[in-house]
Amino acid sequence: MEIQKIQNRLKRIEGQVRGVQEMVALLRSNDEITIQLSAIRSATDSLIISIVEDEIDQADKDRLLQLKRTVKRMIRG
Repeated sequence: MEIQKIQNRLKRIEGQVRGVQEMVALLRSNDEITIQLSAIRSATDSLIISIVEDEIDQADKDRLLQLKRTVKRMIRG
């Protein structure tokens, strides 16, 4: 994935996080805050998937094994 596209998506996520910070400061409902946090998680997950897919498309066998270990660590938390 192109660096500029990654940076643009990160900036959008950063804007979402700032929006949630403002919602907390304005004492918005927990439901509203939770919905926005879920949207941030979804955007972050989508970016991770895009980056990993791009890496897989370009990887050799050794790199694929590294990626497999990384994904397993991510899933385990």
